[in-house]
Amino acid sequence: MMPKDHSLESRARIEKDCQGKICRVIGDQDLLELADILNVPLHQMYLQSMEKGILPLRYLRNTPSITLEQQITLQSSHVAVVGAGGLGGHVIEGLVRLGIGVLHIFDPDTFDETNFNRQAFSSQNTLGKPKVHVIQECCRLINPAVKITAHQIAVKDQKQNVLFADVKVIVDALDSPGDRLTLAAIASKCSLPLVHGAVAGFGGQVMVIRPLDGRMEMLYGGRENACSAEHHLGTPVLSPTLIASFQMMAVLNLLLEKKQSRDSRMVYVDMEKPSLDLFEL
Repeated sequence: MMPKDHSLESRARIEKDCQGKICRVIGDQDLLELADILNVPLHQMYLQSMEKGILPLRYLRNTPSITLEQQITLQSSHVAVVGAGGLGGHVIEGLVRLGIGVLHIFDPDTFDETNFNRQAFSSQNTLGKPKVHVIQECCRLINPAVKITAHQIAVKDQKQNVLFADVKVIVDALDSPGDRLTLAAIASKCSLPLVHGAVAGFGGQVMVIRPLDGRMEMLYGGRENACSAEHHLGTPVLSPTLIASFQMMAVLNLLLEKKQSRDSRMVYVDMEKPSLDLFEL
């Protein structure tokens, strides 16, 4: 009897993408089995598959907006999301589905009933449980090839910059001016871009902040102890869902080094009007 072929090529099959182009793909179950048989981490198995020109089937509908080469870049990238609430939860889920290879998530809180109106992963079953651990487990089911490091801590000290050593982009999903300023200082210290996002009522804003550009200070300087607008206007689910999408796009642009990642403007969205405005700081 011939030994069974345990190569990626043997498990690949032909599919058509949304443009009708032929491509080689491989399913999750095959990748899981091969990773187990060959004793290779699943994260690495996905990467090896794509480097051989075999696209994991779960990413087929990303094409052609995200090419195979770009998907490899995403699989090789490390991103940190600070804050796992209304904004952060939606950002994390989206990045997991997109195929970011490694996610570091930071949040000290547990889920409570006031989170039900807007926060991804909040439910009756998660009440009282740490957000980062719930999200870590849920995301393993969504995309097991994404490595998630859960930090049940607040980021409030510039000395915590050591936690971001391997990261390429930091996402600001916080709700306190003081914490945002600290995170911006950490990002500058690490020479990393920071994708700022904030929501309140039916509006929100997104901006990429570069190291030492001082734009977080322009927004929040002198207001370190002030309440954010979110505490005055509330946060229906519409605004964090939309602003999280803008933040994810900014992360993609940065990781894939698209020209939009050099845009210095702040996007402000008012969904009630509706309107979208760009501001130079």
